[in-house]
Amino acid sequence: MKKQTFNEIYKKVNHNPYTQVTNILKKATIKSNAKNLLKNYGNIILIIICIMLLIFLYTFRNNLITILYATILLFALFAITILYNTYKLSLEEEALKLKINFQTNIIPYNKLSGIYVERNKKRLFFFPIYYYNLIITYMSDQKDRLNMYTLPLIMVNKKELTNFFGSFEYETYKEQEEDTKKEEENKKNMYKAIGISIGILLIIIFIIAIILYIFQKTN
Repeated sequence: MKKQTFNEIYKKVNHNPYTQVTNILKKATIKSNAKNLLKNYGNIILIIICIMLLIFLYTFRNNLITILYATILLFALFAITILYNTYKLSLEEEALKLKINFQTNIIPYNKLSGIYVERNKKRLFFFPIYYYNLIITYMSDQKDRLNMYTLPLIMVNKKELTNFFGSFEYETYKEQEEDTKKEEENKKNMYKAIGISIGILLIIIFIIAIILYIFQKTN
């Protein structure tokens, strides 16, 4: 059976920020830990570590102590990254419970606003790389103040994630969604118009340059 990618899961679950959680159907848990990271990207991580070790061996081949320190630093950074991204999120009977960074945060359902998946893009050597976060919005104890948790999904079990989104119901604010789509469409049209204008200007400049070059040659 083919493994699901986070992009496929993103298309299936809620990724609309303009939503309100309306009902909790059942208990569910999401665990972000090293075990899931190795399950999701074990081969890629192994390749990266091997490449880094080869770079260390080649760069510091005459200094074994430096190689040892560099290797320890590499694994220390890897361990810190795992620790920073480790958490447990649970839908309990009366509240949403989040355990992260040795702290437990409890959000009563009457203060929970929305839960959705966010997709972002970065470029690595001109190649687009997508990464996904779980966004939780809720009302704080201070009146009319909306708070947010941003939880990375790179170390999450994908089956747990889809099961989690099937454990509650939510409602979409259609008006805000439509306004956002209109703004995004207007931005795309503006960028497209700017791109076409710059392209036409470059073509005109190129033609003028050719004409001037021919005119100089004939004289």
